[in-house]
Amino acid sequence: MTTAYGKRRGPGPITILFALIVIACIAWSAYWFIARSVISNGIDDWVEEQRAMGLEVDYASRKLSGFPFRFVLDVEEPAYGIPDTGSMWRADDLQIVMQPWNYNHAIIRAPGRHELGNGALQGLIDGRSAMSLRWDAQSIRQISLALNEASFNVAGDEPAEVDDFEFHLRPAPGEPDMLQLETHWQEVRLPTAPPEDLAFLGPVIGPSILRAELDDGVPAIEEGASPVHALALALRSGGELRVPQVMVEWGPAHLGGKMDLSMPEEVVSGSIGIRIEQADELRGALESAGLMTDELRAYIGALEGASANGGFLPLPIREDGIYFLGNRIAEIPFDEYLSPASET
Repeated sequence: MTTAYGKRRGPGPITILFALIVIACIAWSAYWFIARSVISNGIDDWVEEQRAMGLEVDYASRKLSGFPFRFVLDVEEPAYGIPDTGSMWRADDLQIVMQPWNYNHAIIRAPGRHELGNGALQGLIDGRSAMSLRWDAQSIRQISLALNEASFNVAGDEPAEVDDFEFHLRPAPGEPDMLQLETHWQEVRLPTAPPEDLAFLGPVIGPSILRAELDDGVPAIEEGASPVHALALALRSGGELRVPQVMVEWGPAHLGGKMDLSMPEEVVSGSIGIRIEQADELRGALESAGLMTDELRAYIGALEGASANGGFLPLPIREDGIYFLGNRIAEIPFDEYLSPASET
């Protein structure tokens, strides 16, 4: 088409925009299907590598979908086992979700029933469960786990049951070397009655929560350290363990707490703060069970007084335990657990 001046008009802006969108869609589709092929081949290679090492990897079927904005791996009846240790895991279904623009984060769901075990320890998880993993070139950077219902038993004993359990382990925002932990659950039901001196508390624990943070904890974990080893490394490097919140409800005992722990000059020091709610309920339970003593009455009275207006009863921590009014009330050989010899 020509204008009155005899010149042909070029494509309009709408035409150009439409063409760019079409090109982008074609390019993105090509990228997604190429990436899916790479991921699928990578899964095949990983399965072969695991089996070559003598590990058991099995599944009934698998499908990789999610076009255009996700990769969704659905696996039916997955199973993974380590014959040398007796460790195993199997599930009805497994789903792993990743975004095509972020290969360092995965959301893992097991919507049905799955089992895990390691020798005498056996676990059964039923109902919704999910895990979120983030990692970089060095190590896993964040783990979050949520279980709707779970049960665990040791050596064939009756199982302990857990409802609404969550666990989060991650670096602190803005503090890449600080490790944060948070875990909470709605209810834990013990399989048998507690020992005789704790039977008055009953078999149900919860709701409960624990929050903690450890300076230099991330580098210690990245060294492949066990939890105790990592704690020792972090403390001896000048870090501090802080527990800003602990809350435990166990029958008539409604307790809260906080803690700080450090190792200046290789000597363990710190303090624990404890508070109590509904002290009269705990006194009544101890009286009914015939367990109340003058010493316990004094401890509860001190706790009740310190807990007024949101306060805490401070208890010093030393190398060999926890102290109250100069007397050791709990023996814990911190120096033994956190010494260099204990890490080997």
